[in-house]
Amino acid sequence: MSSETRLFERFDDIGRVESSELCPLSGILDNVSREGCKVHYNFPVVVDLDNDYEIKMTFARNASEGSLQLICHPQWVREENGCTEIGFKILPSKEYPRLVEYIEKLGLEAKSEDFGSEINSSSCQFI
Repeated sequence: MSSETRLFERFDDIGRVESSELCPLSGILDNVSREGCKVHYNFPVVVDLDNDYEIKMTFARNASEGSLQLICHPQWVREENGCTEIGFKILPSKEYPRLVEYIEKLGLEAKSEDFGSEINSSSCQFI
């Protein structure tokens, strides 16, 4: 993994990731941004770092909106204790605009949560 600065905010989110080219079983989404995502499998997965993968991503909180078909390229792979983590770069895909829309919603939610916690932690008193 590189220590480069991210261009876009990354959000912790959960969902299912499917790619028949990568593995017949689903992986679990850990986080997502406009430029990439991190996925893990609870078992070893062989990843070709030179290959692009067609991925079907379903967000748990947005499952009623259906899945997104995206093209991703693996940037790094880490195996530990029999589990596999993969960092993907999201490439231009037909449904990329839907991903951007979803991530913008996550950003708005995060900002409203931050604003709510600022209000709750203020020490205003009325006399």
